[in-house]
Parts: sequence; C-alpha cells; structure tokens
Amino acid sequence: MKNKVEIEEELRKTRLIIDAQPNIVILTNGEKLLDANQAFLDFFKVESVEKFLEKTDCICDFFINDGSNKYLQKVYPDGTRWADLLIQEPDLLHKAMILNSDGEKTIFEVKGNKLIDQNNTYFNQDVIVFSDITTMENQAILIAEMETPILEINEQTTLIPLIGILDSVKSQNLMENILISIKERMTKVAIIDIEGIVIVDSAVAAHLIKITKATKLMGCTTILSGIAPEVAQTIVNLGINLDGIYTTSTLKDAIKLSSNF
Repeated sequence: MKNKVEIEEELRKTRLIIDAQPNIVILTNGEKLLDANQAFLDFFKVESVEKFLEKTDCICDFFINDGSNKYLQKVYPDGTRWADLLIQEPDLLHKAMILNSDGEKTIFEVKGNKLIDQNNTYFNQDVIVFSDITTMENQAILIAEMETPILEINEQTTLIPLIGILDSVKSQNLMENILISIKERMTKVAIIDIEGIVIVDSAVAAHLIKITKATKLMGCTTILSGIAPEVAQTIVNLGINLDGIYTTSTLKDAIKLSSNF
C-alpha cells in the first residue's frame, strides 16, 4: 500500500503532465468549474481557478450560440446541460465557440468523460477536454466558400453558381452560407445557378427545395437558373413539385427576373 508521500508525488507528476497539455482540460460538475489545467488559465488570462470563479462559475458562460446549432449550448431547450450531452453522445462531434478574454472567438472540439477511480466508482464530476480547431474550421469555411462562392450582383441580389455534385454535406454548408449572407447583406433575391451540377436527381432537388424554403423564411426570394431541357424532364419524370419556386433556363433570364422583386 502506498504511503502519503508516494501518493502526493504521483499526484504532483499527474498534475505536471496535465499542465503540459496544449489542450484545455477541466474538471466540472456541469454547472461549476472545479479544477483546470494551465492551458485553461492561459486562455482566460487568469492566475488561478479561484480568480476565474470570481468572475463566473462555468466555462459555459463564455459559449457563443450563433443560432446555427453547430456549437454547444449552456442548457438546451429540453433541460439537458452541455456537459451531460457530451457524456450521453460520446461518438458525435461536439464543438464549442468560446470568447476569450481578448474578445476573440475560438472554436474547440470538445470531449468529455465521467470521472472514475480505480475501483470503477463514479463521481458526480466530468473531465472535459477542449482542443483548438479554429484553424481547421477556418480552412474548411474557406474551401466551402471556394466551392460555392456567393457573388454580389447588386445591393439586393446575390448569385451562387453550383458546380460538381451537390450532396447532403455540401447542401447543408451551402444553406448555412446563404442564410448568413442574407442576414449580413440584407439580400432580397438569391439566384442559384445549377447549370454546373453533374447530376440532378430527387436528392439534389430535395436539397434545393429545402434551401429555397429556408431563404423564404428569411424574406428572400430564390431563383433556380440553368434548368436545361433534360433537367426539366428529369424533374417532371420524378414528380417533383416545384410550385412556388421561380426557375429559368438561363442565368441571363434569372438576373432579368430578379429585377421584379
């Protein structure tokens, strides 16, 4: 059996290892911060956990919710706390956008585990690790913008030329980018040119319809341009309902139509 000195030495070494980690590591009960490593203190520019607790109890108070549901929230509508969600859904990718002491936004991948001792006894505490993925996220956004650029035709109209394959991931990114653009630019008309899409099937049509419905909720009219004869025939054969959606065969016609809104 280890004596007190040996135990204290092991704890000291463990602490040194945790403090050497570049990732933020914290111990929490989901509502209050209990302990944190040096990376946490450096990020928030505080001398100790006690100093941090003088400002607020939880790191979750610095979570930014941009309305996209991509990032962790302090508490969800059903009452689930952010730390509980990490434990309940460990296989999902959880991200948090956090405001640091300089007012800068940093994006983290977040993983959590219940604290257990050597006897497999569970404590009402969670070990949470925050890994900075801001650079990767910014690169992903840049690539997405290059794949689906949003071009400004005039103050009220934007053009989104689609090229290649429109899958569910690309569709979701496209919709998010369009909605953000509508909000930032006060866009009234969005022209989505699909002439460059390789295949237009029921799945692609469903993605496009979903996007047009979302833009309509934002007060923006969407026009689908580049509807070639074979695409029109495919849509008819598939029985896809495009009622209420403006379509044109050419981009030129779409730009002309946009002036009516």
